[in-house]
Amino acid sequence: MPEFIEEEEETVDETTDTTEESTTPTLSGKCNEEDVSIWNKNNGESARPEQSNFCSRTYNGGCFLNSDCIESCFQSMFGYSEECSVCFGQVPQCSVSSGCTTVCAADSLGDECRECNEPCVEALNVCTGLPQVVASDDDDDESDATAPPNNETTIDDKDNTPITVPPPPNQAVGTNENACNDFDLKAIDTWYTVYELTFVESIRDAWEGDAKLLAVIIVLFSGIWPYLKNIILVIIWYTPATVKTQNATLLWLSRLSKYTLVDVFAVIGVLVGVQLQLNVGGTEAVTRAEPRFGIIAFFIATVWEFIQIEWVKVMHERVLPPKNNETGEDRLFFSKLWMPVLILLVSIALYIAGAIMEVVYFASADLGSDGVCKRSYNLVTLGNALINEISLTSNSAPGQTWILYLSYVALILLFPILVHALQICFIVGWFKSNKLKRLINWTLAIWFFACVDVLLIGVFAVEYKFPNLIMKIAGDTNSSFLDIDSNLGTGFYILIAYSVVAGFLQFSLRIRNEDKSIERSTIQGKANGDQKENA
Repeated sequence: MPEFIEEEEETVDETTDTTEESTTPTLSGKCNEEDVSIWNKNNGESARPEQSNFCSRTYNGGCFLNSDCIESCFQSMFGYSEECSVCFGQVPQCSVSSGCTTVCAADSLGDECRECNEPCVEALNVCTGLPQVVASDDDDDESDATAPPNNETTIDDKDNTPITVPPPPNQAVGTNENACNDFDLKAIDTWYTVYELTFVESIRDAWEGDAKLLAVIIVLFSGIWPYLKNIILVIIWYTPATVKTQNATLLWLSRLSKYTLVDVFAVIGVLVGVQLQLNVGGTEAVTRAEPRFGIIAFFIATVWEFIQIEWVKVMHERVLPPKNNETGEDRLFFSKLWMPVLILLVSIALYIAGAIMEVVYFASADLGSDGVCKRSYNLVTLGNALINEISLTSNSAPGQTWILYLSYVALILLFPILVHALQICFIVGWFKSNKLKRLINWTLAIWFFACVDVLLIGVFAVEYKFPNLIMKIAGDTNSSFLDIDSNLGTGFYILIAYSVVAGFLQFSLRIRNEDKSIERSTIQGKANGDQKENA
């Protein structure tokens, strides 16, 4: 410790006047003699709020209400011991539970905030056992030298190195929807994990957070449907069934296989929605979410399951008897080709309109400010938000984030465009000479994994009760700082229309042969009649 502090302690020990009560260390709490020396040097409780304010909004990008971060701040920046710092880390949580959130958010160093926090200060004194240091009038000049006005307080750390606490930044004001804070994310040294979203916990929190629809959708599409598909495959493969039943079952399994990915797109909605930047009375808070391998593994398993179903379809077709190709004519659902052409043009127009218009938006407001930060996303920007600055800065798993982004691009953007390009080629080839028959089969397989409709289900499930879900994740302590809103945009409803029209288009382009089926049924009927007569 600095030499002048040791001399001061010796003077105190030899002094017996009335100031001894305010400077003699009281070791009834978690703090030791060295902590008492630091406390006395910084004028005790008169400097403590400024130190807490520095930890909450400046240290490592701002600890906000994170107790572990605040404890680390008091250790590394002010020199307190580990056990003593635990007491300081409890003060912000106590302030919130005491109902001081609004008061202290407006002015964390004001008299009104200090009065509101008196119970928390008393609890701090009991925890630390530190003495009540009262600065005398003779020390005013010295105090002014270490505590400049306007909150620009210089605080000495354990190495006696001055640390300047800057004044709080200006809050966003106004009633516009563009009051989004722009913080220096690269200045944040450490990101703290405040919540881990697992499959079971997400269902529980969605249910308890009044987002019951999201919980039900996750259970149905990600908890039950993946296993039910495999059970149906086993039944179709190993139990007796007609060829027609087998073909229809495998076709519907292919159509519905992609809906297992609802959970993946719901996670994407959460990842984008929780990208919040708040300024609470000068305290900067930045929140975001990162994907973990669990959701990537789930996506890989779903893709493999889709491949498995397609492989079973191929094996099924191999064991069927060869088709009769003697008579009959291949036809489409519509006798006139201009009908599927018209539907195709409508589908492309709906996709383009839905992709460029707002699909969903998330809005957040700063406490104590009438400004609102609205972040609007269309089909393209929703995916790009997965790899924006707030998502990738100090990201602990950038590879998994990029896998999720590339999967989004493939399933939502590339596959629908590729399907419509193949449909155009098929229609042109069919118009010329009924060619490119196999092309429509490949188009159908790709369409089964174009997931615009699945994304809409996931986004709707998340947005429907998004504020409730976020408040549940934030917890009772932090939820008082949040003012969150969300809503669906026009693009969402246009893409619903697109999913219906495009699905019908793909169905109408399937090749059928009515003449052959009629002929086969007639022959089969005659054969059955002959067998009855012979009997």
